[in-house]
Amino acid sequence: MPAALTLHTMEPALSSRLASYARREKKSLNQTAKELLSSALGLTAPRKADHSDDLARFIGAWDDETADRLRKNLAIFSTIDEARWK
Repeated sequence: MPAALTLHTMEPALSSRLASYARREKKSLNQTAKELLSSALGLTAPRKADHSDDLARFIGAWDDETADRLRKNLAIFSTIDEARWK
């Protein structure tokens, strides 16, 4: 049977950072803590940093609804008018 672990009196900054990380990863606090501990102890490979949205806060980013609306509005430019190309 796997061992259970309870963390007592966690520093507020650590607790806040762990909660933020879990929300960003869309995982539970428990799963997040297990994955971070496993990585820190060398039991799993460290995650490769994802820098795909590092500049989003400076240049803006679209939410899914806006991106879908843009794709829909640009779809007309993906069709070829065969009559014009003859």
